[in-house]
Amino acid sequence: MIFAITIVISCGGSKPPTDVTGELPPGDASDVDVPPTDVDVPPTDADVPPTDTDVPPTDTDTVCIQNCGDRVCGPDPVCELSCGTCPEGQTCTSDGQCEPLGCEEDCSGLECGPDPVCGKWCGDCADNKGCDLEGKCVTLNKDCTDGWCVIPAGQFEMGALDDEEPYDFRQRPRHPVTITRSFSMMETEVTQGQWNELVSENPSHHKSCGDDCPVEGINWFEAVYYANALSEKLGLENCYTLEDCSGTVGSGIPGDVSPGAGTPDSEVYRCASVTFKGLDCAGYRLPTEAEWEYAARAGTTEPRYGDIEAIAWHEENSSYKTHPVGTKAANAWGLRDVLGNVFEFAWDWMGANYYSTCATGCTDPLGPDSGTDRVIRGGAWIITAPLVRLAVRGHYAPDFRFSNVGIRLVRTLP
Repeated sequence: MIFAITIVISCGGSKPPTDVTGELPPGDASDVDVPPTDVDVPPTDADVPPTDTDVPPTDTDTVCIQNCGDRVCGPDPVCELSCGTCPEGQTCTSDGQCEPLGCEEDCSGLECGPDPVCGKWCGDCADNKGCDLEGKCVTLNKDCTDGWCVIPAGQFEMGALDDEEPYDFRQRPRHPVTITRSFSMMETEVTQGQWNELVSENPSHHKSCGDDCPVEGINWFEAVYYANALSEKLGLENCYTLEDCSGTVGSGIPGDVSPGAGTPDSEVYRCASVTFKGLDCAGYRLPTEAEWEYAARAGTTEPRYGDIEAIAWHEENSSYKTHPVGTKAANAWGLRDVLGNVFEFAWDWMGANYYSTCATGCTDPLGPDSGTDRVIRGGAWIITAPLVRLAVRGHYAPDFRFSNVGIRLVRTLP
Protein backbone atom coordinates (compact mmCIF):
# COMPACT_ATOMS: atom_id res chain seq x y z
CA MET A 1 0.00 0.00 0.00
CA ILE A 2 1.35 3.41 -0.94
CA PHE A 3 1.08 6.20 1.58
CA ALA A 4 2.13 9.81 1.50
CA ILE A 5 3.89 12.06 3.94
CA THR A 6 3.64 15.82 3.52
CA ILE A 7 6.12 18.19 5.05
CA VAL A 8 5.69 21.97 5.13
CA ILE A 9 8.97 23.81 5.24
CA SER A 10 9.81 27.40 6.08
CA CYS A 11 11.09 29.42 3.16
CA GLY A 12 13.48 31.42 5.33
CA GLY A 13 17.12 31.81 4.48
CA SER A 14 19.75 29.15 4.78
CA LYS A 15 21.08 28.29 8.21
CA PRO A 16 24.54 26.98 9.06
CA PRO A 17 25.18 23.31 9.76
CA THR A 18 24.59 21.98 13.23
CA ASP A 19 26.48 19.26 15.07
CA VAL A 20 28.56 18.18 12.10
CA THR A 21 32.10 18.08 13.38
CA GLY A 22 35.19 18.69 11.28
CA GLU A 23 38.18 20.94 11.10
CA LEU A 24 38.33 23.39 8.25
CA PRO A 25 41.08 23.36 5.64
CA PRO A 26 43.90 25.87 5.78
CA GLY A 27 42.95 29.32 4.57
CA ASP A 28 39.36 29.24 5.83
CA ALA A 29 40.09 30.51 9.33
CA SER A 30 38.95 34.01 8.50
CA ASP A 31 35.35 32.82 8.21
CA VAL A 32 35.31 31.01 11.50
CA ASP A 33 34.60 32.48 14.91
CA VAL A 34 37.58 32.07 17.23
CA PRO A 35 36.55 29.93 20.22
CA PRO A 36 37.50 30.96 23.72
CA THR A 37 40.79 29.51 24.97
CA ASP A 38 41.06 27.06 27.83
CA VAL A 39 43.40 29.35 29.74
CA ASP A 40 41.91 31.35 32.60
CA VAL A 41 43.24 34.90 33.03
CA PRO A 42 44.76 35.33 36.51
CA PRO A 43 43.69 38.32 38.61
CA THR A 44 45.79 41.48 38.49
CA ASP A 45 46.83 43.64 41.42
CA ALA A 46 43.86 45.82 40.63
CA ASP A 47 41.44 43.06 41.36
CA VAL A 48 39.59 43.62 44.62
CA PRO A 49 39.60 40.62 46.97
CA PRO A 50 36.37 39.64 48.68
CA THR A 51 35.62 41.41 51.96
CA ASP A 52 34.09 40.12 55.14
CA THR A 53 30.83 41.59 54.00
CA ASP A 54 30.66 39.28 50.98
CA VAL A 55 27.78 36.85 51.36
CA PRO A 56 28.87 33.21 50.92
CA PRO A 57 26.85 31.15 48.47
CA THR A 58 23.95 29.21 49.85
CA ASP A 59 22.60 25.85 48.77
CA THR A 60 19.98 27.66 46.73
CA ASP A 61 22.73 29.22 44.58
CA THR A 62 23.70 25.82 43.16
CA VAL A 63 21.72 24.95 40.04
CA CYS A 64 21.72 21.38 38.79
CA ILE A 65 21.38 21.02 35.01
CA GLN A 66 19.40 17.95 34.06
CA ASN A 67 20.98 15.61 31.52
CA CYS A 68 18.70 12.82 30.30
CA GLY A 69 20.73 11.93 27.20
CA ASP A 70 18.85 9.09 25.52
CA ARG A 71 16.77 8.30 28.63
CA VAL A 72 13.01 8.58 28.21
CA CYS A 73 11.97 7.59 31.72
CA GLY A 74 13.23 7.43 35.30
CA PRO A 75 15.70 9.85 36.93
CA ASP A 76 18.58 11.44 35.08
CA PRO A 77 22.02 10.46 36.47
CA VAL A 78 23.04 14.05 37.29
CA CYS A 79 20.16 15.67 39.16
CA GLU A 80 17.91 12.64 39.67
CA LEU A 81 15.05 14.56 38.06
CA SER A 82 12.45 12.69 36.04
CA CYS A 83 13.18 12.14 32.34
CA GLY A 84 9.61 11.01 31.71
CA THR A 85 7.20 8.18 32.42
CA CYS A 86 6.35 5.04 30.49
CA PRO A 87 2.92 4.39 28.98
CA GLU A 88 0.52 1.99 30.66
CA GLY A 89 1.67 -1.61 30.43
CA GLN A 90 5.37 -0.73 30.25
CA THR A 91 8.10 -0.36 32.86
CA CYS A 92 11.27 1.72 33.02
CA THR A 93 14.60 -0.13 32.79
CA SER A 94 17.78 0.84 34.65
CA ASP A 95 19.09 2.58 31.52
CA GLY A 96 15.98 4.77 31.20
CA GLN A 97 14.13 2.89 28.46
CA CYS A 98 10.53 1.66 28.43
CA GLU A 99 9.80 -2.02 27.86
CA PRO A 100 6.67 -4.18 28.21
CA LEU A 101 5.78 -4.97 31.82
CA GLY A 102 6.70 -8.47 32.92
CA CYS A 103 8.28 -9.21 29.55
CA GLU A 104 10.09 -12.53 29.14
CA GLU A 105 12.22 -12.95 26.04
CA ASP A 106 11.44 -15.76 23.63
CA CYS A 107 14.25 -16.40 21.12
CA SER A 108 13.27 -20.00 20.44
CA GLY A 109 14.05 -20.92 16.84
CA LEU A 110 15.85 -17.62 16.17
CA GLU A 111 19.54 -17.18 15.43
CA CYS A 112 19.34 -13.40 15.22
CA GLY A 113 16.90 -10.52 15.12
CA PRO A 114 14.45 -9.30 17.76
CA ASP A 115 12.39 -11.71 19.83
CA PRO A 116 8.67 -11.31 19.06
CA VAL A 117 7.68 -10.68 22.68
CA CYS A 118 10.05 -8.07 24.12
CA GLY A 119 11.92 -6.86 21.07
CA LYS A 120 15.28 -7.84 22.57
CA TRP A 121 18.02 -8.82 20.13
CA CYS A 122 18.46 -12.59 20.03
CA GLY A 123 22.00 -12.81 18.70
CA ASP A 124 24.53 -11.59 16.16
CA CYS A 125 25.64 -13.35 13.00
CA ALA A 126 29.23 -14.15 12.05
CA ASP A 127 31.28 -11.93 9.75
CA ASN A 128 29.93 -11.60 6.20
CA LYS A 129 26.53 -12.84 7.30
CA GLY A 130 23.31 -10.93 7.84
CA CYS A 131 19.99 -11.55 9.56
CA ASP A 132 17.05 -12.33 7.26
CA LEU A 133 13.37 -11.73 7.97
CA GLU A 134 13.02 -15.24 9.46
CA GLY A 135 15.67 -14.63 12.10
CA LYS A 136 18.28 -16.80 10.37
CA CYS A 137 21.89 -15.90 9.60
CA VAL A 138 22.52 -15.91 5.85
CA THR A 139 25.65 -15.33 3.79
CA LEU A 140 25.90 -11.86 2.26
CA ASN A 141 26.56 -11.81 -1.48
CA LYS A 142 27.66 -8.98 -3.74
CA ASP A 143 25.06 -8.54 -6.46
CA CYS A 144 26.04 -5.36 -8.29
CA THR A 145 25.24 -4.54 -11.92
CA ASP A 146 25.73 -1.29 -13.85
CA GLY A 147 26.57 0.66 -10.70
CA TRP A 148 23.65 -0.62 -8.60
CA CYS A 149 23.82 -3.20 -5.78
CA VAL A 150 20.96 -5.35 -4.44
CA ILE A 151 20.28 -4.97 -0.70
CA PRO A 152 17.99 -7.82 0.44
CA ALA A 153 15.34 -7.29 3.12
CA GLY A 154 16.41 -8.22 6.63
CA GLN A 155 16.97 -7.17 10.23
CA PHE A 156 19.78 -5.41 12.08
CA GLU A 157 20.64 -3.41 15.17
CA MET A 158 20.80 0.31 14.49
CA GLY A 159 22.89 2.76 16.49
CA ALA A 160 26.16 2.83 18.41
CA LEU A 161 27.59 0.14 20.67
CA ASP A 162 27.56 0.91 24.40
CA ASP A 163 31.34 1.37 24.47
CA GLU A 164 31.62 3.21 21.14
CA GLU A 165 33.49 6.50 21.43
CA PRO A 166 33.12 9.41 21.29
CA TYR A 167 29.79 9.11 23.10
CA ASP A 168 26.74 10.78 21.55
CA PHE A 169 23.27 10.13 22.97
CA ARG A 170 21.72 10.79 19.56
CA GLN A 171 23.22 7.50 18.36
CA ARG A 172 21.50 5.55 21.15
CA PRO A 173 19.85 3.37 22.26
CA ARG A 174 20.99 0.66 19.85
CA HIS A 175 17.74 -0.90 18.71
CA PRO A 176 16.31 -3.60 16.40
CA VAL A 177 15.11 -2.51 12.96
CA THR A 178 13.33 -4.60 10.34
CA ILE A 179 13.63 -3.65 6.66
CA THR A 180 10.78 -5.47 4.90
CA ARG A 181 11.52 -4.39 1.30
CA SER A 182 14.58 -5.33 -0.74
CA PHE A 183 16.03 -2.37 -2.63
CA SER A 184 18.85 -1.49 -4.99
CA MET A 185 21.36 1.16 -3.98
CA MET A 186 23.93 3.06 -6.00
CA GLU A 187 27.35 1.45 -5.67
CA THR A 188 28.89 4.90 -5.21
CA GLU A 189 27.72 8.43 -4.59
CA VAL A 190 26.22 10.35 -7.53
CA THR A 191 29.13 11.73 -9.54
CA GLN A 192 29.51 15.14 -11.10
CA GLY A 193 29.28 13.49 -14.51
CA GLN A 194 25.97 11.83 -13.64
CA TRP A 195 24.63 15.10 -12.23
CA ASN A 196 25.63 17.02 -15.35
CA GLU A 197 23.60 14.64 -17.53
CA LEU A 198 20.35 15.80 -15.88
CA VAL A 199 21.05 19.26 -14.43
CA SER A 200 22.62 22.18 -16.30
CA GLU A 201 24.24 23.79 -13.23
CA ASN A 202 26.92 21.93 -11.24
CA PRO A 203 27.27 23.44 -7.76
CA SER A 204 30.32 21.36 -6.76
CA HIS A 205 33.15 23.21 -5.06
CA HIS A 206 35.64 20.54 -6.16
CA LYS A 207 34.94 20.74 -9.91
CA SER A 208 38.61 20.24 -10.70
CA CYS A 209 38.35 16.74 -9.25
CA GLY A 210 36.46 15.75 -12.40
CA ASP A 211 33.39 13.87 -13.61
CA ASP A 212 34.23 10.75 -11.58
CA CYS A 213 34.19 12.64 -8.28
CA PRO A 214 31.04 13.02 -6.17
CA VAL A 215 28.74 15.94 -6.82
CA GLU A 216 28.58 18.09 -3.68
CA GLY A 217 27.39 21.50 -2.63
CA ILE A 218 23.78 20.49 -3.29
CA ASN A 219 21.02 20.94 -0.76
CA TRP A 220 18.31 18.45 0.24
CA PHE A 221 15.70 19.98 -2.07
CA GLU A 222 18.09 19.57 -5.00
CA ALA A 223 18.69 15.95 -3.95
CA VAL A 224 15.00 15.01 -4.22
CA TYR A 225 14.74 17.02 -7.46
CA TYR A 226 17.56 14.93 -8.92
CA ALA A 227 15.87 11.69 -7.81
CA ASN A 228 12.71 12.72 -9.68
CA ALA A 229 14.72 13.75 -12.74
CA LEU A 230 16.37 10.32 -12.92
CA SER A 231 12.98 8.61 -12.54
CA GLU A 232 11.54 10.68 -15.39
CA LYS A 233 14.52 9.94 -17.63
CA LEU A 234 13.99 6.18 -17.20
CA GLY A 235 10.18 6.28 -17.44
CA LEU A 236 9.47 5.59 -13.76
CA GLU A 237 7.06 7.32 -11.40
CA ASN A 238 8.29 10.26 -9.36
CA CYS A 239 8.60 9.45 -5.67
CA TYR A 240 8.31 13.10 -4.60
CA THR A 241 5.81 15.87 -5.23
CA LEU A 242 7.57 19.23 -4.96
CA GLU A 243 5.32 22.28 -4.56
CA ASP A 244 5.91 26.04 -4.64
CA CYS A 245 9.60 25.75 -5.50
CA SER A 246 11.79 28.76 -6.25
CA GLY A 247 15.39 29.41 -7.19
CA THR A 248 17.58 27.53 -9.66
CA VAL A 249 18.73 23.95 -9.11
CA GLY A 250 22.51 23.87 -8.78
CA SER A 251 23.03 27.62 -9.21
CA GLY A 252 26.01 29.29 -7.58
CA ILE A 253 29.13 27.84 -6.04
CA PRO A 254 29.07 27.14 -2.29
CA GLY A 255 32.06 28.09 -0.18
CA ASP A 256 33.80 25.82 2.28
CA VAL A 257 32.37 27.68 5.26
CA SER A 258 29.42 29.88 4.41
CA PRO A 259 26.00 28.59 3.31
CA GLY A 260 25.33 29.41 -0.30
CA ALA A 261 28.44 31.56 -0.63
CA GLY A 262 28.40 33.29 -4.01
CA THR A 263 24.69 32.62 -4.42
CA PRO A 264 22.08 35.31 -3.66
CA ASP A 265 19.56 33.94 -1.18
CA SER A 266 16.75 34.35 -3.72
CA GLU A 267 18.55 31.96 -6.11
CA VAL A 268 18.93 29.06 -3.67
CA TYR A 269 16.58 26.27 -4.69
CA ARG A 270 13.93 25.48 -2.07
CA CYS A 271 10.33 24.25 -1.96
CA ALA A 272 7.43 25.06 0.35
CA SER A 273 6.48 21.38 0.66
CA VAL A 274 7.72 17.94 -0.36
CA THR A 275 5.40 14.93 -0.36
CA PHE A 276 6.87 11.43 -0.36
CA LYS A 277 4.75 8.72 -2.01
CA GLY A 278 6.11 6.06 0.31
CA LEU A 279 8.45 3.08 0.24
CA ASP A 280 6.42 1.26 -2.43
CA CYS A 281 7.15 3.98 -4.99
CA ALA A 282 8.76 2.41 -8.07
CA GLY A 283 11.02 5.37 -8.87
CA TYR A 284 14.32 6.61 -7.48
CA ARG A 285 14.50 8.22 -4.07
CA LEU A 286 16.71 8.99 -1.09
CA PRO A 287 17.23 6.13 1.37
CA THR A 288 15.63 6.38 4.76
CA GLU A 289 18.13 6.74 7.58
CA ALA A 290 17.45 3.13 8.60
CA GLU A 291 17.91 1.85 5.03
CA TRP A 292 21.18 3.76 4.77
CA GLU A 293 22.67 2.27 7.95
CA TYR A 294 21.37 -1.23 7.13
CA ALA A 295 23.01 -1.12 3.69
CA ALA A 296 26.20 0.53 4.97
CA ARG A 297 26.70 -2.02 7.75
CA ALA A 298 26.23 -5.01 5.44
CA GLY A 299 25.99 -7.31 8.44
CA THR A 300 28.72 -5.83 10.62
CA THR A 301 28.04 -4.85 14.22
CA GLU A 302 31.32 -2.95 14.50
CA PRO A 303 31.80 0.84 14.19
CA ARG A 304 33.09 0.35 10.62
CA TYR A 305 33.01 -2.39 7.98
CA GLY A 306 36.81 -2.43 7.64
CA ASP A 307 40.04 -0.57 8.34
CA ILE A 308 39.31 3.12 7.93
CA GLU A 309 42.34 3.81 5.73
CA ALA A 310 41.21 1.09 3.32
CA ILE A 311 37.57 2.15 3.10
CA ALA A 312 37.25 5.92 3.57
CA TRP A 313 38.54 9.37 2.62
CA HIS A 314 38.61 11.47 5.80
CA GLU A 315 40.32 14.58 7.16
CA GLU A 316 43.63 12.90 7.89
CA ASN A 317 44.13 11.30 4.44
CA SER A 318 42.08 13.39 1.98
CA SER A 319 44.39 16.41 1.55
CA TYR A 320 41.22 18.45 2.18
CA LYS A 321 39.48 17.54 -1.06
CA THR A 322 37.14 14.96 -2.56
CA HIS A 323 38.42 12.00 -4.57
CA PRO A 324 37.12 9.89 -7.47
CA VAL A 325 34.42 7.48 -6.28
CA GLY A 326 35.04 3.75 -5.99
CA THR A 327 38.75 3.94 -5.20
CA LYS A 328 38.36 2.52 -1.67
CA ALA A 329 37.38 -1.01 -0.60
CA ALA A 330 33.71 -2.06 -0.74
CA ASN A 331 31.55 -3.49 2.05
CA ALA A 332 30.10 -7.01 1.93
CA TRP A 333 27.25 -5.89 -0.37
CA GLY A 334 29.60 -4.14 -2.79
CA LEU A 335 28.91 -0.53 -1.76
CA ARG A 336 31.84 1.88 -1.88
CA ASP A 337 32.44 5.20 -0.13
CA VAL A 338 29.49 4.83 2.22
CA LEU A 339 31.98 6.09 4.78
CA GLY A 340 33.98 9.17 3.88
CA ASN A 341 34.45 11.29 0.74
CA VAL A 342 31.11 13.15 1.16
CA PHE A 343 28.14 12.91 3.51
CA GLU A 344 24.94 11.54 2.00
CA PHE A 345 21.42 12.92 2.48
CA ALA A 346 18.69 10.67 3.87
CA TRP A 347 14.93 11.23 3.67
CA ASP A 348 14.43 11.63 7.42
CA TRP A 349 14.05 14.69 9.56
CA MET A 350 16.66 14.73 12.32
CA GLY A 351 15.31 13.77 15.73
CA ALA A 352 17.88 13.80 18.54
CA ASN A 353 15.86 11.40 20.71
CA TYR A 354 14.10 9.55 17.89
CA TYR A 355 15.93 6.28 18.59
CA SER A 356 14.24 6.08 21.99
CA THR A 357 10.88 5.65 20.24
CA CYS A 358 12.31 2.48 18.63
CA ALA A 359 13.94 1.05 21.77
CA THR A 360 11.97 -2.21 21.46
CA GLY A 361 12.16 -2.27 17.68
CA CYS A 362 10.86 -0.50 14.56
CA THR A 363 9.79 -1.73 11.14
CA ASP A 364 10.61 0.40 8.09
CA PRO A 365 10.96 3.62 10.13
CA LEU A 366 10.69 6.93 8.27
CA GLY A 367 11.95 9.17 11.08
CA PRO A 368 10.10 11.97 12.89
CA ASP A 369 7.01 13.51 11.31
CA SER A 370 8.56 16.98 11.27
CA GLY A 371 11.71 18.89 12.08
CA THR A 372 14.07 21.65 10.99
CA ASP A 373 17.05 19.69 9.62
CA ARG A 374 17.46 16.64 7.37
CA VAL A 375 19.77 13.75 8.27
CA ILE A 376 23.16 13.31 6.64
CA ARG A 377 25.22 10.13 7.11
CA GLY A 378 28.62 8.63 6.41
CA GLY A 379 31.26 11.26 7.18
CA ALA A 380 33.31 13.21 4.66
CA TRP A 381 36.71 14.41 3.49
CA ILE A 382 36.70 17.16 6.12
CA ILE A 383 35.65 14.95 9.06
CA THR A 384 38.21 13.56 11.51
CA ALA A 385 38.61 9.77 11.47
CA PRO A 386 37.07 9.02 14.92
CA LEU A 387 33.78 10.52 13.68
CA VAL A 388 33.70 8.57 10.41
CA ARG A 389 31.64 5.66 11.75
CA LEU A 390 28.49 3.82 10.71
CA ALA A 391 26.43 5.08 13.66
CA VAL A 392 27.34 8.78 13.46
CA ARG A 393 24.44 11.08 12.60
CA GLY A 394 24.68 14.61 11.23
CA HIS A 395 22.11 17.10 9.98
CA TYR A 396 21.74 20.14 7.75
CA ALA A 397 18.84 22.48 7.05
CA PRO A 398 17.17 21.36 3.80
CA ASP A 399 18.16 24.52 1.90
CA PHE A 400 21.74 24.56 3.19
CA ARG A 401 24.66 23.90 0.85
CA PHE A 402 28.10 22.70 1.83
CA SER A 403 31.00 21.17 -0.08
CA ASN A 404 31.05 18.00 2.03
CA VAL A 405 27.58 16.60 1.27
CA GLY A 406 26.24 14.69 -1.74
CA ILE A 407 23.72 11.92 -2.50
CA ARG A 408 23.34 8.20 -3.14
CA LEU A 409 19.96 7.01 -4.45
CA VAL A 410 17.95 3.83 -3.89
CA ARG A 411 14.99 2.16 -5.56
CA THR A 412 12.58 -0.33 -3.99
CA LEU A 413 12.71 -3.65 -5.84
CA PRO A 414 9.49 -5.33 -7.06
